[in-house]
Amino acid sequence: MGSVSMYLEGPGRERRPVTLLASEPTQVRPGSSDGIRIAHRRSSEIQMRTLVDDHGNIARQVDYDGYRYKFQGSEMHWDLIVG
Repeated sequence: MGSVSMYLEGPGRERRPVTLLASEPTQVRPGSSDGIRIAHRRSSEIQMRTLVDDHGNIARQVDYDGYRYKFQGSEMHWDLIVG
């Protein structure tokens, strides 16, 4: 089986290769929402991930599923692509 690569795809379909920098467990409070999905009905724990691109730019997870990220200093959403 081959290796797995991760990319963040952003504005203009630009893709940046990224690697996992950190992952930490986070409690999701009852009734909280990530602005995309319907609010969680009960408290649960999820992994919040931090990724870094080849130039050292750090992107933090902004959804509960781990597929949307924002780079520091930017309001643009980037989508995680695994290939």
